[in-house]
Amino acid sequence: MNQPPKQPPPQPGAIFERARPAPLDQAALAQTLARARLVLVGESHRHPGHHAIQAMVLELVAQGRDPRRVVLGVEWLDQTKQPACDELSAGRIDVDEFAKKVDWERSWGYDLELYRPILQMARDKGLRLAALGAPLEVIRQIGRQGLASLGPSQRAAIAPALDLDDAAYRAQVAAQAPMHGQLSGGGLDDFFAAQVARDETMAHNMAARLTPWPDGDAVGVVMVGVGHMAHGLGLPPRLVRRLPGARMVRVMPVEPDAADEISLLFQADYADVLIVSTPAPPRPPRLGVILEPAPGGGLGVRAVLPGSAAEAAGLRAGDVLESVDGKRLRQAKDIHDAVKADPARKRVFDVRRGERLLRLEIGPRPL
Repeated sequence: MNQPPKQPPPQPGAIFERARPAPLDQAALAQTLARARLVLVGESHRHPGHHAIQAMVLELVAQGRDPRRVVLGVEWLDQTKQPACDELSAGRIDVDEFAKKVDWERSWGYDLELYRPILQMARDKGLRLAALGAPLEVIRQIGRQGLASLGPSQRAAIAPALDLDDAAYRAQVAAQAPMHGQLSGGGLDDFFAAQVARDETMAHNMAARLTPWPDGDAVGVVMVGVGHMAHGLGLPPRLVRRLPGARMVRVMPVEPDAADEISLLFQADYADVLIVSTPAPPRPPRLGVILEPAPGGGLGVRAVLPGSAAEAAGLRAGDVLESVDGKRLRQAKDIHDAVKADPARKRVFDVRRGERLLRLEIGPRPL
């Protein structure tokens, strides 16, 4: 019996919806989005193709709507940056001025050019840009010392209601924890609490922007890392809890080499809409360390990832990186900048280990 000819793999830009067997065009996707009050669009932060998909979805959502009724909520910035978001939405500042006001390099750190088209669209159309995140220093403290360590003002900076009784999400977060230096025991509990605090705060801040609910006419678009929304876990149920009855559409980019698994992804409730992206860029080289500011200056090594360049060079948790190639270190970006200049070359780090000062050569490798 002759086998049917094998179909060519879906190409970048192909759109699939759970309820329809055939690929959609943008007009059909626009109809799906027009029926939603909440649209979540996932991203891998360094992936240009993912941000291009986000921009396309935002353009479709905004079509035919009063731009003042479109709320663009973003993970990228914490709620203290809202005044600058309001200025950008009102057209009073441009994207570069906005980046300076929010201290983009320190507060988010990913390449601004990846996000510029989205931010420019928000400014040009007058969309209501909303900074959804909790203050990073509060999230970091939860991850290190737990929720009980927060003082009153710190606790007030995150959502008032936190649902930590979420076994499925905890299992998903636990699978990610080793890459963040949280391996077992209480560290995993605190890591999960920090993740939940981020999700609950984003949901809390987004819901506040869509009030009165359900009688208002605003529509929300949320742009967030895939780990906060995959398989309907994390952010989606926390939004629905605050916005009962919300019609939500979850849009997720999918890599071309995984596009033949579309039906399996839908079966696993990965998303409601899948859009094939351009291929992922090569992963940047990494030392393989989790860093935090050190009390006496430099960057403290909170954890060393197994199999990393840092582990091979002998770096240990508790060490303090003081300089790279003679340049004092103040933030993790200083290391990233040094590595980007010549990724193949080993770097000389001055390392403080207790009372000893060491000099280690570390050559970054992809992780």
